[in-house]
Amino acid sequence: MIEKQEVQELFPTTIWIVDLKASEAVPFNAHLKTEIEKIISPRPKVPAGSNWQTPQDLHTRPAFADFVKLVEMAARGVARFLQVDQHAMMITGCWANINPPGAYHPTHNHPNNYLSGVYYVAVPEVGSHILFQDPRPAMIMPRPRQFTRVTVNAADAQSKPGRMVLFPSWLRHNVPANDGQSERISIAFNLMFKNFAETLAAPMWDPTAGKEKG
Repeated sequence: MIEKQEVQELFPTTIWIVDLKASEAVPFNAHLKTEIEKIISPRPKVPAGSNWQTPQDLHTRPAFADFVKLVEMAARGVARFLQVDQHAMMITGCWANINPPGAYHPTHNHPNNYLSGVYYVAVPEVGSHILFQDPRPAMIMPRPRQFTRVTVNAADAQSKPGRMVLFPSWLRHNVPANDGQSERISIAFNLMFKNFAETLAAPMWDPTAGKEKG
């Protein structure tokens, strides 16, 4: 009775992975690590499971100029893929995270931006990853017989030194606890279309913004 049956994929969620050559990544990451340490030294005490974070203005500092060029190059490639390269983008925030063993990042996204990304400066030997949550609303979630690319409700991207992962800023993600014995060091960033960012997308890093004081 059935003439044919087919499956079509609709509205894919895409991430982009950029790997540097190992010979380039080693000295590049050594430089980045040195500059990050300068910013956070001496390190303040943080609660167990927490991390150290730099200010969100690394893209304005001369020491990170080559990193900014790398981000902009990768972003142009994404823009060409999405066919929006006719609209100029700019970095709206850029900061480093140092996660000691046991530290993690809870699920979140990056409002008022178009693209977000993370670059890995140092990764524990046991490996590490960023976990992306399924953006589709789920009314019911019966357990499938087997988890596959189309039946899971989360997907991860493995991290390694010299790897950059870019993704839509609306895509919710988290970073599981660092189970290794060394620190996980990464640099995160956001990008937005320049004409929008200059007026509306400036990050509100002050958690008291909008609250009455006094």
